[in-house]
Amino acid sequence: MGFNVTDLLIFTPILGIIAGFLSGLLGIGGGIVIIPVLLYLLPQLPQVDESNVAIIAIATSLFTICITAFSSGRSHYKNGNVDWLITRPVIVTVGLSAMIASQIAVQLSSAWLTKIFAVLLIILAILMWRGKHDVADEDHEINNTKLGFGGILTGTLAAMAGLGGGAILVPYMTFIGVHVRQAIATAAISGVIVAVFGTIGYLWAGWGWTDSVDFLGYVHWPTALMIMAFSYFSAPWGVKAGQKLQQAQLKKVFAVFMMLVSIKLLLEVLQVW
Repeated sequence: MGFNVTDLLIFTPILGIIAGFLSGLLGIGGGIVIIPVLLYLLPQLPQVDESNVAIIAIATSLFTICITAFSSGRSHYKNGNVDWLITRPVIVTVGLSAMIASQIAVQLSSAWLTKIFAVLLIILAILMWRGKHDVADEDHEINNTKLGFGGILTGTLAAMAGLGGGAILVPYMTFIGVHVRQAIATAAISGVIVAVFGTIGYLWAGWGWTDSVDFLGYVHWPTALMIMAFSYFSAPWGVKAGQKLQQAQLKKVFAVFMMLVSIKLLLEVLQVW
């Protein structure tokens, strides 16, 4: 016999705490942690099976990121890490691309996109670890075209994968010359935009697919709300932890994290396990 909703929600507080902490520390929305767990738990519900679990996990993850990323972004703003000249071009393109990508995701298989995404993360993680593109503490003028491209890349892949986008945006921005703390802060702000616009897309695309009151479109809202409640309060802890690390240390932490996630994605897509 499967879990009911109450049993499912028992697992969500710790999931929310971990997702929120990682959001603050690394500028990610927490989806990298949330989605694998939801893929395991959600099929225990009577409305969910192998045919729809992925899209429900992605939509539910994005919904939680609305609050997780907001909490993280607000903390980064209070700590003076947000540079709006860098952030504005990114959030505009992130929002537009996330809305479009959510509509594509419900129609197409994204296995090929996952492979490209994983390989890209491995390359960027290696570059970040080697430190070939270290950024000095003084301000650097970054081309808006490069920032906009990063927003499109992030919004598209993040919305289709149910992520906040930090896993894509932080390595990309540090690669083009943005200070790592500013990159993480921008990723946190952008995560809110990805989550809001992506969630709207999944609510619209999935509206009425089931008669269950536990779903809004493809979002399983009881699970989402519980994760959000705990992630909101744990995100500032991650921001504080990140403030204590040197830039080089923060880059290496993020590089290792990205490498592990990339390898896991490739193994899953190639069905090695």
